[in-house]
Amino acid sequence: MFEQMVFHVEHSLGHTLHFQSVLESENMKLTIHLSGQVRGGKNNTIVTRTGHRFPRPEWAKWRDAMVLSVRSQLPVGHVPICRPCAVSVVYVPEDRRRRDVPAVLDSLWHVLERAGVVDDDRWLGAGGLSFTPLDPSREKACAIVEIEEK
Repeated sequence: MFEQMVFHVEHSLGHTLHFQSVLESENMKLTIHLSGQVRGGKNNTIVTRTGHRFPRPEWAKWRDAMVLSVRSQLPVGHVPICRPCAVSVVYVPEDRRRRDVPAVLDSLWHVLERAGVVDDDRWLGAGGLSFTPLDPSREKACAIVEIEEK
């Protein structure tokens, strides 16, 4: 059994989405393309005097837009992954500033979990991350996430 689906969608927030899903036997491979700068969540949390924590409104807006983008790329009838996955992330930042790699991964993992790609981001533990230098012929910034069930 082999099925392949490819989608190109223009998101209302200006993000261009490209999605390819390859389903073969019981292993699934997803490639999710997110345009724009990935915003780390570590420094975007507000802590009140009583100790309650919540995301800054700008970060929450970014996260919600990315969740919608990811959901629009999932195949119809997608069931959240609930077993270990191999993950590869290619990241093109919008500038050459140094990035906090754990914060970038954490943001992507939370977006993938909230979008329903996985039922718990603990399954994304086998991931790798590579930073790609900015290439003027490409989009300004993007993240390409490849997830393969094991």
